[in-house]
This record gives sequence, structure tokens and C-alpha cells, in this order.
Amino acid sequence: MSTRLLRWLPMLALLWVAPMVAQTPPASPNNALQTAKDRPIDIQHLRLTMAVDLPGKTVDATAFIQFQTLQELSTFRLDAVEFEISKVEVAEGNGGLKPVKFQHDGDYLDVELGSTWPSEKAGTLQVTYRVRQPRDGLFFFGPTPAEPTIPLMVWSQGEAITNRYWIPCLDHPDERQTTELIATVAKGMDVLSNGRLISRKDNDNGTTTFHWSQSQPHVSYLITLVVGKFAVVEEDWRGKPVLMYVPPDRKDDVARTFGRTREMLDFFTRRFGVDYPWEKYAQVVVEQFSGGGMENTSATTLTDRSLHDARAFLDSDADDLIAHELAHQWWGDLVTCRDWAHLWLNEGFASFSEIIWNEFKHGPDQGGMVLLNKSRQAIAGGKDKPIVDRRYADPREMFDARAYPKGAWVLHMLRAQLGEAMFWKGVRHYAMTHRFKSVETSDLRRSLEAVSGKNLERFFYDWTERPGSPTVSVVTTYLPDTKQLKITIRQTQAGEAFHFPLPISVVTSTETSPLSLSIAVTEKEQVYFSSPLPNAPQMVLIDPQFTILATMEETKGRDLWKTQLLSGPTFISRVRAAEFFGKSGQPADRELLAQAFAGEKSWGAASEIAKALSASGGEVCRDALLAGLKSEQPKIRRAAVTELSKFVGDAKVVAALKTLLQRGDASYFVEAAALRSYGKLNQPDVVAVMLPWLARASHNEVIRAAALSGIGDSGDLSGLDALLEWTKVGKPREARQGALLALPRLAKKGNATPELQKAIIAAITKALTQPGEMPQLRRDALLALREMGAAAAPSLETLEAILAHDPSFRIREEARKTVEAIRTKGPIPVELTKLREELDRVKKQNEQLQQRIQQLEAKGK
Repeated sequence: MSTRLLRWLPMLALLWVAPMVAQTPPASPNNALQTAKDRPIDIQHLRLTMAVDLPGKTVDATAFIQFQTLQELSTFRLDAVEFEISKVEVAEGNGGLKPVKFQHDGDYLDVELGSTWPSEKAGTLQVTYRVRQPRDGLFFFGPTPAEPTIPLMVWSQGEAITNRYWIPCLDHPDERQTTELIATVAKGMDVLSNGRLISRKDNDNGTTTFHWSQSQPHVSYLITLVVGKFAVVEEDWRGKPVLMYVPPDRKDDVARTFGRTREMLDFFTRRFGVDYPWEKYAQVVVEQFSGGGMENTSATTLTDRSLHDARAFLDSDADDLIAHELAHQWWGDLVTCRDWAHLWLNEGFASFSEIIWNEFKHGPDQGGMVLLNKSRQAIAGGKDKPIVDRRYADPREMFDARAYPKGAWVLHMLRAQLGEAMFWKGVRHYAMTHRFKSVETSDLRRSLEAVSGKNLERFFYDWTERPGSPTVSVVTTYLPDTKQLKITIRQTQAGEAFHFPLPISVVTSTETSPLSLSIAVTEKEQVYFSSPLPNAPQMVLIDPQFTILATMEETKGRDLWKTQLLSGPTFISRVRAAEFFGKSGQPADRELLAQAFAGEKSWGAASEIAKALSASGGEVCRDALLAGLKSEQPKIRRAAVTELSKFVGDAKVVAALKTLLQRGDASYFVEAAALRSYGKLNQPDVVAVMLPWLARASHNEVIRAAALSGIGDSGDLSGLDALLEWTKVGKPREARQGALLALPRLAKKGNATPELQKAIIAAITKALTQPGEMPQLRRDALLALREMGAAAAPSLETLEAILAHDPSFRIREEARKTVEAIRTKGPIPVELTKLREELDRVKKQNEQLQQRIQQLEAKGK
């Protein structure tokens, strides 16, 4: 599942930074050891027959469950949360159903068989029940007086353990069954579920009954129900339907948003070496989805933020999200983690599939950009706990940076160490051996070992059983007397050494092939001497293909860095050189960065060089970024605009951004970046510049959110009324999120009075407690309260109630962090904030003055 959509959608990246790749919380050794649950019965088939009342937010259902006992028993338990159960019946073998006694405590249904059944005995269970506006798992939507355009709709979300709120089941990832869903809804509605549509029948009473059948077994959390009005676009892939369900007014966006789905099906089938396993592939776009997407078997649910209009598609798409969820149809659906400690086998493979899709579709530079972003997330979010961790309070704790980006990096490193052919041969062996089964990490290791003949225990120990990743210092020295390279490698992280091969490429001439070295790193400190080289090295590239998840700290001569910046053959080699020169601040190094930025064709590398330019500062770097505003690539223009925000008070920057905002840009995202950057330049007219942009609708409200952010950064309290207004129900949700996140910054920078702070806290708390509010907005409200510090103390009673009663694990976790922040951390004094800003301004002016003096001295020579 992609619960943190913003990795893929730029607008969301701006609005919600606490996603699926959130940092791992500190280790909690007091949590109980979690293992796969016992299975007293094996559910073989589940048929759900239901009437869905959308306005009434109820489901009346009968669950028909065929099972076989796995042990001798007289009772067994199913997960069934807050059902209104009217009847439970059981049949032995092929016999008739008879009522039996049962107990239901609100969480579990305990079925009494009436006698002791032996193991391997077949039976049938039928449960008649009602679900009324469930707190989780099944989400109803409809118009309200404040939001009359919300469509009637219901969608399910079962991962990790929430289908139990509407289906009586064994809600664990090691229980598989075939399923049917027969749903009767108001005429005019569509129903989507797993598998093949058997029939669609209009009834005399103004209803329609849909019958979906999933003939291959799948796990309980992947069962799906979506009901609503949709435009349905159908395509064909190798004789299987490929379906897109979208809001009726967004049909024109289908081709540009989903137009590469069949190409992805071709690519993944070929790359994985395993045919797409299900009877169809559907993607349904729903109202206010709780994350980015959910890989329900054969029927992925997606957020409506994934749809792109023509202007948004200039420099954005949802391909990574679509590829991620499609890859799950193999990794997570066909082969599923046995318990949540091994979640990375689902999410790591899906996240890795984003990497290989980008490599295939866009080339190695874009693949490198995806790898770089995931490496940063994996290193930051995987410090404290290992990927495979059995101590957690709730399975949803496992959906973090360890399972997603770090899991992807583990697979990427395996691919590099085994080689493409051997790695994919092992992956196919893993899939074919365990298809329609649940797996643990050792199953993947054994498959890769079986085909490669290599012992991978140490690899899996380092990267899945240990927390963290290595910090590697590499010092490169050329010894002219012996014509050798001396390479000193130190691992400076705490604890024992990681074991990994360190690839090094040495270029001694443009006319000869590079010398490829591979050093087996097994100690905390090692020294390596190369064979004699024909010439002094022109480039020494450490891990040039980016195959080791590590924090690299290189020391080598400036000329080596210069050649690497301007001529490095790989994305990561040029980025690392840019980072080196970005720390310099020397005039010659700034000129180099400007030259590299102007000549860089890869938008990803150009974006990283732009960061180095702003970090270095000075007129040369500023002018290079200003020139970048004219790039034909909107993503490079966006990067330049974003980094110009660091040049606070610079008249040329102010004028350039004002001009851009006056003339506009073809890209939503460039305009949004310009608004955010202008808001950080400490100009007296920020609020006046921002307010007109609040009238402009855009893709996922990126424009309004940016304008609201600019008001927050301005510190101008004349903009407070606008921010408060845009937190209200009825405004677009993405814009409301932007207003909520901007309020704490405005309060701090503007030195808001206690009375104004109370108004701000009241507005944030109201958004947090609005009935039926989307989780992303509620999380942003919690983050805003956290940023307010001690001033948010009046919200503590509300937060305590959320901690005690809110059904959402993620919301409870964010509320806990917010309570801790309010109680332990006061707000940053406004005087300190202003002092820091003044010091930054003086530092920047001093750097500019030093550069001017150096230029004058150079002219005088």
C-alpha cells in the first residue's frame, strides 16, 4: 500500500511530509513479541451477500464461509468488530445449516460448534449481520450542507487489520481464501470488487445487484468493496480487461493519467518472469482516500489526487504510484508476507519496482534520482529499528521507511551484488515457489541462494536484522612514486562493521576504459593499494552506480572532484561532486557549479546542483539560478525558483520572482514554487502578492496552498484572516491543509499576541475534530498544534480524547507526539527567531561583500 502518496505527487509532497516513509520511532523493547497467529481453521471460500445503503451508511450482509478444521476443536474465533449479529448458523460437511450459540464481545465472534470436531473436517458457517457507519475499514461519503458536491460513495481499506470492521474473517496475512461479493445498491451506482464480474442485474425495486468472483485465493486484507458513480474506461491487455473507474467529470484525464498501465503490465511481466496472475486489472479513483493507493487483488484503489489535467502533466504524473500498486499484484498479493514483521517483502518489492520502472522508461539518471530520494528516506527512517522487527504494538507501525525505501534498497543491493540475470532468476524462483502462499524473509534468501550458489546470511543479517546503515569515510591518495592509489576506508557508525563490496571506477585517460575495482569491506578500517596505474587518475569514482546504502564521506583532490562534476558518467557521481563544491564557498568553485548547472541535461541532477548553488551562495550562484528560470524543462525552472528562496533580501531575486508571478508560467508547480519562495524573502508586500492567487484553482490546489504558505512565511499578521478563512469546511481540502500548516509559522514570525494565538489554536482544533474529516488534514492539524508548542495547551483535552478513543492508529500516534511536544517544548521565542534571521542576513551580506572584494582585486591584477 502507498499510504504516503506524497512521495509521488509533488503537491502532496508539499502538504504532507509525515507519510508512509515517516521516520521510524525509537525502539520499544517493552512491546510484546509478535508472531503469526494460530489458525484453528482454514477458510477456503468466503461469499458476501450484502445490501449497501449509502445515505444510511449501513450494510446488511450475510457471510457464507466454507472452512476446514486444522485441529480438534469445539469453538473457534473470527475477527468481527462492532457488528450487529442477528444469526449464526453452521453446517457439517454437506449437511444443512443449523443455528448455533455464539458470543460477540464487539471485537471477536466466538462460534460454538455444539460438539467437538476432529481436524480436517469440512464445515460451513453463515453469519447474518449489520454494519452501521463503521469506525474503520469501510468509509462512507455523501453531500453535506457545507460540502454539497461530495458524491455518494463507499470504499473499503483493509490493510493492515481493518476489513474485520465489515467482514467476519481471520484478519491475518497468512489466511487465504477464494471470495465472492454480491452487492445490491441503488440503480445508477457501480460496484467494484475482486476478480471477475459474473453478472450485473437491474431489479424491479430500483436497485442493481453486482456479482464479483475471485477464483484464486487471496488474503483477507485484500478484499475490496467500492460503490459509487463512475465513468468506466475499459482496455484490453492480452485478453484481460484493464479498467479505469474515475469520477464522471474526470474521464478526459484517464488517458494521460493511466495511459502507461498496459506498458507497465508488459514490463513487469517480462522483468519478473511471472505472468500477471489475476483475471483483470482495475484502478478506481475514490473520494478522500486515506493514502495514495491500495493494491486490493485485481482492483487497486487510488486517491483522486492521482488524476492529472493537461497542465499538471507538463511536469508531473502518477506513474510511480501506479507502478507501485501494480507491482503489488505480484509482491503482496500473489506472494504475501506471513506476518507484519516481514512487511518489507510486500512494500520493498513494490517500492523497488518504482526504481526499475524509471530506469526502463526514463533512463539511468531518473532511476538514480529515485534511488537518491529513497536512500535519504531509508537512512533517516531506518536508524533505530531493523527491517524485520517482531516487537511492535500495532502492525501499522511497520509501514514506515524500513519497509518501503529501505526495503527497496535491500533489493537494489542484491541485484547489484548478484548481477541482473542471477538476481531476476532468483526472484522468479521465489515467486513461482511461493505463489498463492505467505512468506518470510528467509524464503526470499533461500530462493536467491538456491539459484546463485551464494551464502547470503551475512547480507540479510546486516540489512534486514540490524538497524541503521554504514557511514563510510573514503580517503583517496595518488602515490606518484609507485603510480598507485591508496584508498583508506573507515566505517564510522556505532557498532560492528557492515560487510559489502565497494565498487570503485578509476579513469586515467579519456582514450581508455576505466579501471574497475571492487574492495570487499568487512572491517571498520581498511587500507587498499591498487596495482600501478598507467597515468595519474583523472577521476576516482566511489560506488559510481550507487549500489551501497551508506552515508559516503569522500576526501580527494579538487581536480578529481572538478572532473567528476563536469564529466561524471553517472547521476550520483555528478551529484556527489556538486555536494562537495556546495560546501566550499570559494569563487572558483561557485563558477564550476554555475557551469555544471547550465550544462546539466538531467532535471534530477540539475535540481541537486541547484541545491549546491544556493548552499554556496554569492552572486555567481544567484545568477546561475536566475538563468535557470529560462530553462525549457519546467522541473529545472522549479528547482531554480525553489533555491532562490535562500537569497533573502536580494533585489535581483525579488525582481525576478515578481516578474515570474506577473507573467505566469506554463507549469502549476513553477508558479507554486515562486509563491513559496517569494514568501520567504522578507518583503513587505508578501500578503498583497499572495492574496490574488487564492482565487486560482489548480491541480490538487498547489497554487492556493503555496500562496497560503507564503503568507505564513511572511510573518505579516494582516494575512491571518485569510489563513483562518481557508481552514474552514467548504474550502478545498488541499488548500485547507496549506492554511493549517502556515498558521504556526505566521504566529511565530509575526509575534502573535496571546489572543491571536488562541484564535489560531481554536481554528486548528476545529479542523482536527470536524466529523468525517480526512486523515491527511487531521494529521496536518496535529502537526500545526505541535509547531505551536506550549501555546497549544488549550488543545490538550481534545488531544487526550483522541488518544483514548480515535479509531485511527496513525492519528493516535500523531496525537501522542503532539501532546509530548506541547508539554515538553515551548514555542521558539520570537526574539530568537528574529535574531537568527538577522544573523543569516548578515552572513549572506558578508559573503557577497567578500566576493565583490575578490572580484575587484582580480580586476586590479
